Amino acid sequence: MHGKILAPRGKKKLYLVSNIDGERFQQASMKTVEIQSDSDERALVRAIQAGDRAAFKAIYEEYQERIYNLIYYSLGDASAAQDVLQIVFLKVYRGLAGFRFESRLATWIYRIAINECQNQNRRHGYEHVPFEAVLGTGEEPDGSLSPDELHLTEERREIIGNALLALGPNLRTAVVLRYIDGLSYQEIAEVLDCSPGTVASRLNRALTQLEERLRPLRRLL
Repeated sequence: MHGKILAPRGKKKLYLVSNIDGERFQQASMKTVEIQSDSDERALVRAIQAGDRAAFKAIYEEYQERIYNLIYYSLGDASAAQDVLQIVFLKVYRGLAGFRFESRLATWIYRIAINECQNQNRRHGYEHVPFEAVLGTGEEPDGSLSPDELHLTEERREIIGNALLALGPNLRTAVVLRYIDGLSYQEIAEVLDCSPGTVASRLNRALTQLEERLRPLRRLL
């Protein structure tokens, strides 16, 4: 696989809506605090619990891309993923008031995202993505907008991303957490509430299926 396969983003501008007064948190409106350690996150959570809503900006900036990747590859719909991302971070914001540090913050946020994706899949039927999606629509891409090398790179990413979407939801989630978001086996096990051995098994099955699905397209990769 060539590089990190990031989920496509829609054109919507993201807002985070507070549960206190409906105020919209625009990304440009708050100063970002860089998170460098667990103690930084703990301090930010304490600040949020004390009423400092601006501290939530740093939490959002730290996790929004990773959580979006997970949501997109769970639903397979960029527009829906934008909407669900807002729902997830609204739940995170509301839940932080009662967060007791009984798990890592990242684990807790990922669990909220996975649960919301499962809710959306049950409600809207996003769960199954047909393998035909890997082959695309047959339309010729417009190569005049970018250099040939960039076009080829984007084509590879689209092929691999579509192959990933064709996996079952459990396997797809494991792959995203490991190879896109970069979590360790132990961290994935905590997020999915399973053993590291189960994580390893799911990843092995997922990579085997990806290899089988991508083999006919190897010349493009």
